[in-house]
This record gives sequence, structure tokens and C-alpha cells, in this order.
Amino acid sequence: MISEYIDKIKTGGSLQVSEAEQCLNTILEKDVSDRQIAELLITLSEKGETASEILGFSRALLTKSRPVPLPSNAIDSCGTGGSGLDRFNVSTTAAFILAAGGVRAIKHGNKGSKRPNGSFDLLEKLGCEFDFEDDRLADIFARTKVCFLFARTYHPVMKKVVTARQMADRRTIFNLSAPLCNPANPQYQILGTVDAKMGRQLAEVLRQLGRQRFLIVIGEPGIDEVSVAGPTHIFELADGIIKEYDIKPSDFGISERDYRTIPGGDNDENAEIFLSLLQNQTPESILDMVCLNAGAAFYCFGRTDSIKEGFDLSKSLFAKGLVQEKFLEYKHLSNEID
Repeated sequence: MISEYIDKIKTGGSLQVSEAEQCLNTILEKDVSDRQIAELLITLSEKGETASEILGFSRALLTKSRPVPLPSNAIDSCGTGGSGLDRFNVSTTAAFILAAGGVRAIKHGNKGSKRPNGSFDLLEKLGCEFDFEDDRLADIFARTKVCFLFARTYHPVMKKVVTARQMADRRTIFNLSAPLCNPANPQYQILGTVDAKMGRQLAEVLRQLGRQRFLIVIGEPGIDEVSVAGPTHIFELADGIIKEYDIKPSDFGISERDYRTIPGGDNDENAEIFLSLLQNQTPESILDMVCLNAGAAFYCFGRTDSIKEGFDLSKSLFAKGLVQEKFLEYKHLSNEID
């Protein structure tokens, strides 16, 4: 069966949604070799994944995900990666900003695949727990308005493709579909990716998955977040309509910065940056970057009427110490012994 899908793709075809869903179900449920899975992933990547293929893989992953007892009236913020730049964990930081501003944030993510620079590497370094039984997770979320869903816990079937992904040795369709598969099914999402063509594909997939509202952001110089280094192209879904537009740092009173000068790296460095942010001791470039991204999320959720208002709100939450207060509340509750 998998060989038939590979042959179709190699001869110039693309998988329909139902075919892509069945393809992944076959991989996850049947005895398919790592070599064959890797060949499929490489073939899809070389052709270029379509919205139908990403949607089919996403539906299969969501069907097999561990259910989570959380409300869908919440927002997730994540990216597809792929910039190749040293990065600070902007979306993880934004989750605490959003919660400090009264917006429920359900952050879905993972550890870094090659370096300890993922969302959950940072949380571990900061001493935050995140892997809980359902009742504890729901309680912490109800009290703090923020929680973190570790992808390896909620998508255990992904163990089946670990070796094949390593063999493929490239970004694959899983890098595109996994960020769409938050098992809590939040109705609001900020999703970053690195080029407009893929942004357009992902916009259609998120609409088909039933998001009420989303922003897909592609920042200069090819980063999966709102940029302080240049323009950011945005696909926004609101009232069932997708529109495109650009924003730039000067719209928010921000001077453009060379992205390579903004600190970021592995969990050690990013934890230091995060803790300095809470105490208002970081370079303004870092503060502007996280507040601009959190501001976009406040706007997406409807907490503010514009990204600019969300940006200003985020800065005020830091200035008042409310982001630090929210982080310490979550850290304390996450480490409580039952």
C-alpha cells in the first residue's frame, strides 16, 4: 500500500486528503519498514507537501492523540521551525504573557530534535513540571490559565516514525502537521512558518481543521514568528475569510534590528534570557520581540482590537511584574506534591 502512494507521488501526483490519512494510518498501524517510511517522507518533501496531504496527516494524528480535558476556548502559539538560526523560545514566553493578561493559553510542543532548544527543554531548565495526570492538568490550567502539552506524551504513536525521520534527515511533513495537532483543539492559533507558499497551504489546513480564528506569520529573514528585523507577512482567518497583509516594526514604534544580533540558543542561554526578561533586564530587542508576538496572540484571541494594542498590553504586563508573577505561580503549582 505505501509503495503505491510513493509511486503516485514520484510520477507527479499528490495524495488526496483521504489517501494521506489512510497512508499515515497504515504506517502507524501496520508493519511498514523504516526504510519505506523514510522514502515516503523524502518523496513528499522533494515534491512539496500539499494542503491535502498535510490535512490528511493531521487528521490521522489527531484521531490517535491522547484526549485532554481542557476547554477549546483557548489559544496555542507555535512554529514549524526551519530558519536554521539560533532562537529564543518566543512562543513559550508568550504563553505566560497571555495568561498574565487573562487569556487561556494551551501551548503544544516538544523538545528540540537535534539540540536542547525546544519549548520543553526550556521549561525543564526553568524547573517547571508539565507532564501530569488529567485531573492535575485541568486543575493547574483552571488556576493559572496556562498549561503545556508535551507532544511525546499526547502523540505516543509518533514513536513509530522516529527512526524513519532520522533516516530522512530533513524537515518532513511531520514538521508541518504536528504543530496543527494540539489535542485540546484550541479554537485560536498563532502559527509561524518560513515562507508564504507554505503559509498559504497551512492557512487552508487550519481552516479545514475548524479553527475559529488564526494568524499565520512569516517574518523577515525567514523566521516562524512576528519579526523585529523587517516585515512580517500574515494570513488571518476571521469570520470565515482569509486575508493577507504585511506589518513592519515601525508600525509599533520599533527600530529594526539585525536578527542575528538578538540573543538566543540552547536551553541554558534561553533560560537566562527568560529570567532576565521577567526582571526587565534584557536588551529591548528581546522584549520587543516577545511582546510583539504576544500582542499578535492577544489580537487573535480578541483580547485587544489590534496587534498594536496587544503589544502595548504585553509591555505593561512586564512593567507591572505580572508576567513574573504568572510564571512563579505556574512553577509553584506544577511542583506541588499531591
